Amino acid sequence: MDNNCIISKNIKDLRVKYGYTQVFIAEYLNLTAAAVNQYENDARTIPTSVIEKLAILFDVEEYDLYEENPEKRQLISSFAFRAGELSAQDMQSVSKFKKVILNYLNMSSARANE
Repeated sequence: MDNNCIISKNIKDLRVKYGYTQVFIAEYLNLTAAAVNQYENDARTIPTSVIEKLAILFDVEEYDLYEENPEKRQLISSFAFRAGELSAQDMQSVSKFKKVILNYLNMSSARANE
């Protein structure tokens, strides 16, 4: 299976696990629902900028979206939470905050390894 196909499957699995619709994901990404559908069905190459935003939304590392092993995929998606009443705009704010925290943790880890 090629990388785009793996990412497509993982994105769909995580979206379903979180209880998000393709419309919600599209609003979050400022895209059309048709584009999200094409990404999930491996009909369109997923840009790295979209992969980055989705990794933040799903609270996973970008490389986790490339995981082909079903057991590891299940472990990754087990940390999913349902956003409930949050809007796409709210999730954009939450995602930006998550990115700041992830960057901080990565920097802290790098300093500890020096």
